[in-house]
Amino acid sequence: MTERIGFILLPGYSSMAYVSAMEPLLVCNDLTGEDRFSAFTVALSGNKTHSSLGNRMDTDYSLDNAPEADVWIVAGTSPARHPATPGLDDFLRALPAHCALGGLASGSYVLGKAGLLNGYRAVVHWLGYDELLKQHRSILLASEQFCIDRNRLTCRGGSASLDMMLMWIARSLGADTAEAVSRHFVNERLGVPSDSLPQQLSERTRAEQPKLAEALELMEANIEEPLSTDDVSFHVGISRRQLERLFKKHLNAVPSRYYLQIRLEKARTRLLGRNDSIADIGLSCGFSSGAHFSTAYRNQYGLTPSEDRSLHQQMAVDK
Repeated sequence: MTERIGFILLPGYSSMAYVSAMEPLLVCNDLTGEDRFSAFTVALSGNKTHSSLGNRMDTDYSLDNAPEADVWIVAGTSPARHPATPGLDDFLRALPAHCALGGLASGSYVLGKAGLLNGYRAVVHWLGYDELLKQHRSILLASEQFCIDRNRLTCRGGSASLDMMLMWIARSLGADTAEAVSRHFVNERLGVPSDSLPQQLSERTRAEQPKLAEALELMEANIEEPLSTDDVSFHVGISRRQLERLFKKHLNAVPSRYYLQIRLEKARTRLLGRNDSIADIGLSCGFSSGAHFSTAYRNQYGLTPSEDRSLHQQMAVDK
């Protein structure tokens, strides 16, 4: 099912926080090949508002004609400003209890002021926080950059919005999908070509093509000692030719090449996230030697494992 998410854009809303929350939803749809999320924008009045950059934003709806949604996110300002929003407070309080509510930057303050964070852990901007707590003492201050407590999503804004939405995607669609979306942004930043990533199989296709789904599970379960294509076809109970046709039709790849992409992605995740030696990482992902691993890695990503690790570490320092 498609999850509908409404972004309420306050005047002067943080462009970075809003885009960082919106874009992972669009990327998720693209990677899964399905409309898992449908997002729309709402202004407090009329169909216009403006961003922190001063750009005018034509929204899809105004508050008085907005459609139903499963999740409502108030995109606020940064630095925080807290003008009176009585119409918005009433709108939020009138939403069904099953709706999830989120706040970006000062948007979480709006939720707290409306009494909708009482009893929840939440991230609320420090500006005005003391005053807010005087009226709503049951709000539990979270020190993290973002916080998801049951059906409340709050963050400080900026790039924390991206992290928060990745966590929400993981809760909605599973950790594997969220990890694929996260890898998209990492690889985009590092300049890794999109065709180096193994194409994702949608849940619908997995259900309709159980033999293909079983083959992928076998590949994922046998990284250190890879199976041959004949082995995979034997274990799933179809011929090699049938298996190759399924991969070509649904993943636009031959099984051996797709398997290699999976192993290289596993290796790259470990390379950038751990301090293990490059040789040990290569062996753990089914490469018989350091030279074999380095050659396959360079062919896939355009740089050797050591170059990629050094670049990643330098970017982390620069950040």
